[in-house]
Amino acid sequence: MGMTFVLRILSVPLFVLVVLSAGCSRTSPDTPARHAAAPGKISERQALDLLVAQLKAHRVKDLDCLTFMNESDTPANATADRWEFAAHEMHDQRCGGDPDVSPVRDRYQVDASGKVLVYNAAEADYTPF
Repeated sequence: MGMTFVLRILSVPLFVLVVLSAGCSRTSPDTPARHAAAPGKISERQALDLLVAQLKAHRVKDLDCLTFMNESDTPANATADRWEFAAHEMHDQRCGGDPDVSPVRDRYQVDASGKVLVYNAAEADYTPF
């Protein structure tokens, strides 16, 4: 009987704690998910075309001296709702720089809706481009 009594005393506060914590949420129901899935899926080529078009629209200088590498977990021949790319600097005679290095200038995320985000290291997250 002593053990049953102790379990009852411990289980009531534990039950109340579980019920209260289940009702708590860090975001309100009307707050959109941070990285909600985009409608549809696109190929790596389609995502890269969207990215390059966005970079041209923003008049990114020396775009012809950048190469883009897929950093997504999705295989290149598949489709996905989101792709991530790293823009590497090309260092050659035309673009200049040390040909033995290819530093990453920026990282981008492109979703199936055409939205392009750029990685912001200070916030450790992708932000609007």
